[in-house]
Amino acid sequence: MSENAPTLTDVAAHAGVSLATASRALNGSARKVNPELQDRVLASARTLGYSANVQAQAVARGTSNVVALVVGDIADPYFASISSGVVRVADERGLIVTITATGPYSGPESMAREEAALDALRGQRPRAVVLAGSRVAGAGTRVGDRERVAVIGTGAADLRTVDVDNRGGAAALATQLLALGYEDFAVLAGPEELVTVRDRVDGFRSVVPAARVVHAEFTRAGGHRAMSGL
Repeated sequence: MSENAPTLTDVAAHAGVSLATASRALNGSARKVNPELQDRVLASARTLGYSANVQAQAVARGTSNVVALVVGDIADPYFASISSGVVRVADERGLIVTITATGPYSGPESMAREEAALDALRGQRPRAVVLAGSRVAGAGTRVGDRERVAVIGTGAADLRTVDVDNRGGAAALATQLLALGYEDFAVLAGPEELVTVRDRVDGFRSVVPAARVVHAEFTRAGGHRAMSGL
């Protein structure tokens, strides 16, 4: 046996089975293994302290027990809350979440980082991919197997999407503020090319057309600068 970490070959030799049988028993191949041999292989793996190669399992099964979550700025409370919810539900189902953060929105670079993250994640064969980033009007998303993708926010018509009525919510906010007696309004908004920003501004202005709009970076610092400039 190797003096280093035990290998699949070590497990097969210890269990007295072929390498192919050990691989099928540990990596979840669609080809079934005799229950007795399966038990022997698993017992040998435990005895030797062998850990199965997750990537090999994913290749054998065509998928994995990993949910890939792609967010913007993980330090942002919005994305942190989404991440917490995804992790909680995945854990209840015995799944593991890997989180990739593309950083605060910064124009075309953000979309390029998201695409690069998706390309890298495909090699892991995740069970599902959850996209929770800002979307640009008219921009598509290259996601591969679209059946395994869900979008939080604004997605393509053929993707599972958890959408938010940003326009309706902003209109309801403006209506309530008017009812409370407020008269002078300003909207601090993120970059105007973002679908979310456009919907919120349009919704608010549908009720208060005269509202001033100040666009800034979609960050806390950007909001502070916009407020300071009013």
